[in-house]
Amino acid sequence: MKSWYVLIAPAIGWFAAQGLKFAINLRKDGLQIKDLYYSGGFPSSHTASTASLATYIGAANGWNSHIFGLAVMLMAVVMYDAVGVRRAVGEHVKLLKKITAINKVDFKPLGLDTAFGHTPFEVFAGLVLGIIVGLVISTV
Repeated sequence: MKSWYVLIAPAIGWFAAQGLKFAINLRKDGLQIKDLYYSGGFPSSHTASTASLATYIGAANGWNSHIFGLAVMLMAVVMYDAVGVRRAVGEHVKLLKKITAINKVDFKPLGLDTAFGHTPFEVFAGLVLGIIVGLVISTV
């Protein structure tokens, strides 16, 4: 096992997910540089990075190792947060936009945007992508 691969796997998982988001959004709304780093959308880059980390650790250290269990728990927390807490924040921002529009308040200075969380499908896609990346990196 090359010890620095434990950092390479989640980085590639994140870049792969962000690259897919960029390509998908490029077809939808043209060139938007923010799509390279934006949070939210399909697939979940946070899930892809933690899933690739957990998968690589499992393949490298054993599927019943303590460190694999720790990585899976980290991945589960990230996935729960993406679908639950972060998605709720995005929904609250949508409501705030409506309220500020009704009251004719400029929303832009608040610096808030709606793309914070993920749908369960977006998180699942990030999970699948992360597992594939982790398995590929573990065979290199």
